[in-house]
Amino acid sequence: MGSVAVDATPALAAVDVTRVSGPDRYATSAAVSARSFPAGAPVVFLASGERFPDALSAGPAAARLGGPVLLTRQSEMPASIAAEVQRLLPERVVILGGDPSVSETQREQIQALLPQAAVERWAGEDRYQTSALVSARTAASGVDTVFLASGEVFPDALSGTPAASLHQTAMLLTRPDSLPPDVEAELIRLAPDRVVVLGGTPSVSDSVTDRVAQVVSAPVERWAGADRYATSADIAARAYPAGAPVVYLASGEVFADALSGAPAAAREGGPVLLTPSVGLPPVTVAELRRLKPARLVFLGSTPSISAAAAQHAAYVAAPLPAATAGRLTRASEISAGTCLPSPDTSHALCASYDGRLTVMRGSTQLWTSGTTGAGSGSVRIRTDGNLVFERFDGGIIWQSSTAGTTGTELLVQNDGEVVLRDAAGQIIWSSMSGPTAPRWRLPFAAGQRWASGAPHTNTGGTGARGSLDFGPTAGGDRRVLSIADGVVYRVQCTTGSYLGINHANGWQSTYYHLVNYQDHLVGQFVPAGTYLGDVGRTVPCGGGATFDHVHLTIRRAGVPVSVEGMTFGGFQTHSDGRDYWGFWTDAAGNRVLTAPGGAGCCLLAR
Repeated sequence: MGSVAVDATPALAAVDVTRVSGPDRYATSAAVSARSFPAGAPVVFLASGERFPDALSAGPAAARLGGPVLLTRQSEMPASIAAEVQRLLPERVVILGGDPSVSETQREQIQALLPQAAVERWAGEDRYQTSALVSARTAASGVDTVFLASGEVFPDALSGTPAASLHQTAMLLTRPDSLPPDVEAELIRLAPDRVVVLGGTPSVSDSVTDRVAQVVSAPVERWAGADRYATSADIAARAYPAGAPVVYLASGEVFADALSGAPAAAREGGPVLLTPSVGLPPVTVAELRRLKPARLVFLGSTPSISAAAAQHAAYVAAPLPAATAGRLTRASEISAGTCLPSPDTSHALCASYDGRLTVMRGSTQLWTSGTTGAGSGSVRIRTDGNLVFERFDGGIIWQSSTAGTTGTELLVQNDGEVVLRDAAGQIIWSSMSGPTAPRWRLPFAAGQRWASGAPHTNTGGTGARGSLDFGPTAGGDRRVLSIADGVVYRVQCTTGSYLGINHANGWQSTYYHLVNYQDHLVGQFVPAGTYLGDVGRTVPCGGGATFDHVHLTIRRAGVPVSVEGMTFGGFQTHSDGRDYWGFWTDAAGNRVLTAPGGAGCCLLAR
């Protein structure tokens, strides 16, 4: 038994996580028992670890009677199981299945290990008769519910074991296309008020459910999903309310781990969810978010459930509350696969499972992050003010590049613009997707190719990455042009000044390092593309420059606004999380320029 390390982000709530495993299925079975059942257990069920059917019916019975299901080989008992049987010192041991499943030699071995215990064998002519026999010896007639699952495949019955235990009832097995006579007879004896069939029609056909309805004269329900993982989630959703004390996760590809784990989960009051070894299906993610368990138990070693899958489960099991009413705060999140609508629901910010953020108006995309990434977790505002779409391992797929600010709330506005505000209410990042947001052009003439940098902070410290550097290639046009309509103003400091432009709705752009400033334009309205000066290396208000360029900064009400994801002249700019490092993409999302810690060549103005 061991622990799974979970890399939690600052906002991630705690969830207790344990992996129970051994070097093989038998050692895992013993470890599950040792973790969940104290010494002096009233009963131990011993079943084949090589064939699953006998243990499927025994799971609910074992949970009701207060003992584990231990797996063994056909011919000899593994040392780990022998040691666990001796630790438990049960009053009774029930061997499930005939000699082809568990040999008579093992019966003799158990009796020698536990001379005080009663050792019994419960076996029928086949798995279905054994299923009926287990039920007949452990379940009283007149139960409210009986569960019926395929005896040909294991997943549905495994997921149903905790639910059957919750109802203090039996798990009966059936053929896919016909109800075995012994099972039919047991259904008649049980006389349930309801029968729940687990799995879709390939597992249990409609002809079987029709026959069941005739036999018991009671309602027959089907709990099923599109596959074994969706069925597992559906069973949990129908049987367990939110706030489960524990959820067990087991491989949906191999049966052994869950055979012992399902009775343990039932004893602890939680469901078993099945998962592929390498990743959680969306239905499992959704059900974990709904259940919000206090604990997670992973059955088997990493070949059964990978470390990444375990980490993902721990992440989604401790979600923050879903953001609502068009507002995301540090105390809420937008989980992958969901959207945050604007207050009037006309627009939405959506986080996809493939790592993309989009602003949508109905089916029309207004903005995209242009990112992709596996293992998408949720959109959150971290304590450092950075808005992130993070992976479940805490890694960042996309960020607003506002670390070091007091970013506290994200608003999806009714006009389609999405903005991140700081504690003072200032906008420090925007999707620029609203109808009144300025449309930026590049700060140089059409037909020119200039080197361009990646987002960085205005002064090279912390804060919103609201600045970009542009410079001409050798022999090119050196003129710097305004990027949108507006009124020119002078940015004054103690040692000098430079030019800026006030655009509509409080937006501003400033132009630093220029020579030949066109000071006569101060106070005048100028259209986009107006000549403001030439690239240079001047530093009227401090700083430095190593090449001739314009240092362009986007502001709102005087405060730098991150340019992450903004579009200039049809090209979108992206940071890789470090000042001056990033890339540019064209309208089709193709990378056209990489900035490796400085300006890269080149963007073509149109």
